[in-house]
Amino acid sequence: MEFQKVLAERRATRAFTDQPIALDDLQQIVQLAQQAPSWVNSQPVRVTIATGDTLAKMRRQHAQLNHNQEVHSHSVIPYRPKNEWDSAAQANMDDWFEGNIEQVGIDWRQLSTAAADQLYNAQAIVYLTLPKNYSEWSLIDTGAFSQNIMSAALDRGIASIPAFEFVKYADALRTNIQLPDGQVPIVGIGLGYADQAAAINKIHANRMPVDEVLTILK
Repeated sequence: MEFQKVLAERRATRAFTDQPIALDDLQQIVQLAQQAPSWVNSQPVRVTIATGDTLAKMRRQHAQLNHNQEVHSHSVIPYRPKNEWDSAAQANMDDWFEGNIEQVGIDWRQLSTAAADQLYNAQAIVYLTLPKNYSEWSLIDTGAFSQNIMSAALDRGIASIPAFEFVKYADALRTNIQLPDGQVPIVGIGLGYADQAAAINKIHANRMPVDEVLTILK
């Protein structure tokens, strides 16, 4: 796929089919993602991918945790409520909410919640982890690595979604993906083949006009 097309067509997929992803594809995606820039070549990012029976077990546990009123999310990078973002970000979020209603319907939240309970039926979840006492510069590395994963996946016809849902229960996650004590899960990226019939996959977020984002000084 042409590079410009990969960037333009990447979007969050919230419902995947049951078609598995070849292990060779997963390995090649990660190998390409390693070309992301890294602060002083520190290369702090480690990758663990959950698939198959491991992921099926995690999916069942996740739904149970989501419906347990006594359990609260606890991610390594804390969740930030909408009202704590700046006004421009809140306006973009509001635009996204309104667009979801137009694209999917008034019940888009229920559909999204049901999909989240099942970890979007992702056929592989790529977890990027960092050392426990990571430098904040390593978060830049992690973001670049994440984008490379999603771009390399799309180039193979594999859809993706980076989601808080994958890392919201960090304590359970550490056990499920057998993280060493010195590693913490920063972000999870779901991979799979998009379910074209799923209404929730009609969601598409607008981007701000470039002149509202870009400043060029001469």
